[in-house]
Amino acid sequence: MPITKIEKINSNSFWCMWEITETEEQLLKKVTLSVYGQKELEEITHPVKKRERLASRACIQELVKQSGKEYKGIVKDDHDKPHLIDIDYHISISHSFPYAVGILHKKLPVGIDIEKPVEKLGRIAHRFLNDQEFIDSDGDLKKLCIYWAGKEAIFKLNGKTGLNFKEDIRVWPFELHKRDVIRSEFNVEENKARIALNYWELNGHIVCYCF
Repeated sequence: MPITKIEKINSNSFWCMWEITETEEQLLKKVTLSVYGQKELEEITHPVKKRERLASRACIQELVKQSGKEYKGIVKDDHDKPHLIDIDYHISISHSFPYAVGILHKKLPVGIDIEKPVEKLGRIAHRFLNDQEFIDSDGDLKKLCIYWAGKEAIFKLNGKTGLNFKEDIRVWPFELHKRDVIRSEFNVEENKARIALNYWELNGHIVCYCF
């Protein structure tokens, strides 16, 4: 089983990284899909996207197994946020081929994202960074990737559509390290929350999570 990493964050939370080396058929044999999950998979036409979807579910299935529960599949709500069937735990998933990641927390909402530093981030930085963040990034692709993945993770944590990355999510300036925790917050509908955003560089990708 190509699990690259499983890490216990604390007594209530675990995360998993999966390297996608299997075919779609091999992944289908490993993952339990609900009727909803099967229908969702059938709607995906790109073969790589199908493998990413299955591998992200494999991550969550493994984390549920680690928690001692029986995995029955995933459904999504009206905001496209994933939820476990018949288990009152919080989850988040992401993928960037050839990797998929998942996080589980027994008590708190979570968000996770994995991204690869690419030139496109420099071209669109003005769309998701405020002035302070833009100056701090200084065009560094790894920093831009941390800002982007971090805001994606916070967006998933919030679990609702309509969050403006540039205006509603703020990440404080930070020094670039292999792994670190940085300060951030989101402010939407008069609700402000400060968030510890965990990030690290792993296998040429940036992974960010928060809860």
